[in-house]
Amino acid sequence: MSKRSRKERARSAPAPRELAPKPGPGKVYVREFVSARSGREERFRNIGEHPLTLAHARGKIGDEQFAAGEELRALCELRAAGGRDSTDLSPPGGGGNGAGLAFTQTQVDAIHRLERLRSRLKARDWIILERFCGEGWPMAEAVRAATLCHPSGVLFRMQEALDELVAARRGCVLWKREA
Repeated sequence: MSKRSRKERARSAPAPRELAPKPGPGKVYVREFVSARSGREERFRNIGEHPLTLAHARGKIGDEQFAAGEELRALCELRAAGGRDSTDLSPPGGGGNGAGLAFTQTQVDAIHRLERLRSRLKARDWIILERFCGEGWPMAEAVRAATLCHPSGVLFRMQEALDELVAARRGCVLWKREA
């Protein structure tokens, strides 16, 4: 084979397709087509970024359960979010032990909303939901933290707890959507 034919082949080769990102811990990628015009543009979405997202993408939980779990997840993230950054560090020797840290108003609101919601749920359901939605525990471990459950009953128990969250969410006046 001559050099000329190799060069011609290299020039006429089709453009390489975008490869999927490498999966790793907490990464499960799904290929989606996103172009409204041609339908040929694709992207890769990480559905493994949180156990709640993964369960919804795999069809284990419904849309309403997922929405309620996402709102609980957002409230738990707001509760844990601090209003301080590196510019707020106390000076050296100033007793920077963190005793004077105050909660932001957003954190206080999230804590009140979570407490109101917690009062409407059973203790075991709250433990499951807080671990699974709020802290990102795997489904089986979240259910096991609240109750002894046969491994085949984990999905049913999680769906039951999410259904209770949906019902509590409907009755809770503090769950309002910001525009």
